[in-house]
Amino acid sequence: LLSLVSSAHLIVVLNHISSMSNHLVLQLARSASASLKASSFLHGPLRTAEKTLGVQQVNLKAWRQLSSTAADASAPGSSAADEFQQSESTSSSSSSSSSSPSSSSSSPPKALPKAGLSASGRPIVMLKPDLNRAMMLDLGHPWIYSEEIANITELTQHAAGTVADIVTSEGEGIGVGVLNRQASITVRRMQDLKTASPVTQELLRKRLREAFAARQHLVPDGDETKAFFRAVNGEQDGLPGVVVDRFGKSAVLTFESVGSSRLELLVQEELTRWMGQLSTLAVHRMISKKEKWAQEGGEFTTDIVKGDGGRINVVSAPCQLEIDAHQGPQGHWNYQLEALREELMDHIPAAGATVLDAWSHVGQFGNHMAKRGAAEVVLLEESLALAKLSRDNVVKNKVEEQCSVLHRGSVQDELKSMATSGIRFNCVSLNVRVRFQRYFKQREGQFGRWFKPTLKGYASAVTLGAQVTSRGGYLCVAFYLPIRDEHWAISLVKDGLEQANRSGSLVWQGIGLSPTAGLASSAMEDSWTPILVCIRLH
Repeated sequence: LLSLVSSAHLIVVLNHISSMSNHLVLQLARSASASLKASSFLHGPLRTAEKTLGVQQVNLKAWRQLSSTAADASAPGSSAADEFQQSESTSSSSSSSSSSPSSSSSSPPKALPKAGLSASGRPIVMLKPDLNRAMMLDLGHPWIYSEEIANITELTQHAAGTVADIVTSEGEGIGVGVLNRQASITVRRMQDLKTASPVTQELLRKRLREAFAARQHLVPDGDETKAFFRAVNGEQDGLPGVVVDRFGKSAVLTFESVGSSRLELLVQEELTRWMGQLSTLAVHRMISKKEKWAQEGGEFTTDIVKGDGGRINVVSAPCQLEIDAHQGPQGHWNYQLEALREELMDHIPAAGATVLDAWSHVGQFGNHMAKRGAAEVVLLEESLALAKLSRDNVVKNKVEEQCSVLHRGSVQDELKSMATSGIRFNCVSLNVRVRFQRYFKQREGQFGRWFKPTLKGYASAVTLGAQVTSRGGYLCVAFYLPIRDEHWAISLVKDGLEQANRSGSLVWQGIGLSPTAGLASSAMEDSWTPILVCIRLH
């Protein structure tokens, strides 16, 4: 009996030892698996690296050392994480200097970077495989949307404005970008930077100075007071979300993303270095965490950093106009649209004409036509603040005898009253106010998830504009459309003319792209831009 009891006890002890050893083996396997997953996340799958035949030879060596080290847990004084980091530092130092492998391996081991972080400590943005926009990204499109990122949930911990490395689903580096996990445009790529490239103040200063230098020729005869143009255009100049508009000795900074506002002091410093003493400096900052243009300008905050009040003088020869920075980005001077208007006005005879400037903004079109010899100009505006600016600009340009400024609660209702009363004009300009609305099909885009500028009201505005345009008169309509859909402008004009039982001929059409306000890549077909159309009615 005692022999049987001893045998049973021995069996229990042996089973317990077996269970402990199995648990230890399982823990070692889990540790090796986690280490392999971390290395795979940083550098791509092992099979892919083997197929590339030398593109990732250094990483293959690291993986093999890691695997062998994880399997041999009894190696003294070294862990899988230490070995991986040591091999990384060895390959890095051998590529940057002529030091021998023995001297590199003698350096103290470093800790393995956390999952989701590159060797430099930056977060890694990994793209999904088989993206619909893969070709656009290869061509240099600077925006990466949230639905295109495989590890989107791992990026929540990083603050807006964090610099991140971008890799494909196979671990191949494709560049560097600025991150905002909550925005529809989750990553804004910085052009001409390879993965792991350092992003320093010196680099940002250099890009600002290059942008300023590229536009220095626009300063007429070196007279700084006559310099009116866009000085920095965001992604085009490798500074995502940063826009600088210059108005003589004044400037307006617009930070279109939450993260880009981190550069405000740097931009101000370089701007002062370039322009000298500023008379007025206004700053518009995006404060909507999700960067949605859904609050009619409320998603931005405006500060007058320097100067008295928010009035800024704009020279648009032969006119002198004022804008008010307190009106926010929607009331801001649009250099792209105004360049189109100046070109268009050369195609419209102004002498002795009657002109209607609907949604007049600050009265720029009406003042120009009055200066060119128009007999009578009516400026019609819904916003009381903008109507006051239009009136002030009429007085400033001394065209009070030709111009009348009307403030109405609804421009379209006033157009209906004019049409009913039989009032006709030789030239009608429709600068329809851009409104943003929610669209459930708009999953991603320039203005945030679910939001984009609405096209509602354009066709009806064209109909009413055609009804108050005389035979042989000119109807000019400003649109805000994606570049790939610029043909919608002609379709909307055609629909509006049909509703008014009018017909016409296309006189001129322009799109708001220029060397100072262009695109970062030809692949940015989803970018919205001003489009101007002029029709002569029969």
